Amino acid sequence: MSIQWKKVCLLLGATFLFLSVVFPSVSKAELADGTYTIDYTVMHGSDSSASIANDYWEKPATLTVKNGQIDAKLTLNNSSWIVEYQSKANGSFSNVTVLSEDTAADKRIVQFPLDDINGMTESKIHVIVPDIDYDHQYTVRLDFHENTLTPTGEAVTKEETKEETKEDEEPLGAAQSSNNNDPKHIYGNKTERENNPQTSDGAPIALLMSLVIVSAIVLLRRQVKQA
Repeated sequence: MSIQWKKVCLLLGATFLFLSVVFPSVSKAELADGTYTIDYTVMHGSDSSASIANDYWEKPATLTVKNGQIDAKLTLNNSSWIVEYQSKANGSFSNVTVLSEDTAADKRIVQFPLDDINGMTESKIHVIVPDIDYDHQYTVRLDFHENTLTPTGEAVTKEETKEETKEDEEPLGAAQSSNNNDPKHIYGNKTERENNPQTSDGAPIALLMSLVIVSAIVLLRRQVKQA
């Protein structure tokens, strides 16, 4: 490797290190108490593709943050097929809490704690479709899209806090699944996106990174011409 390339690599490496310190990922400690909406994808358990179970989860999810604890609230389609649903937090899987269930629409709303929204949250689901004699258990991963995190402007109420303490009272568990209709959004009255001082802004980071890369290329060209 030439001296010029070594200098460019060192410059880029130092820049990435600087940005990782100045603009860290969103974590539970950085989220102010309140409620948020966030988009997500249900990913395959072991590779980078979306799971066929993705259509069973409606988007966006609702996050409730209270004293640093993050709880996710999601709506499931084809609820009767997902007979067990468990989510992983603090190193172990536990049954999600069922907040409500609509048997006519075959939907239910569940809630569970999150360690953070940076990495993927593992879940286990058990899917049974009697009509086609289908019975399988899967591991899927919820990939929350941090750049879609949007405050709703709603405060966390005492009632919501009490509701969160009932997590282990419901006998539900976890896994993955197959075909479904297009998901419908249940959060139609979402407020306009607001600036969130508790989370990092992706736009300045992207701009800064672009400037650094362009500067490195210009520097390299100048050094090549001078050589």
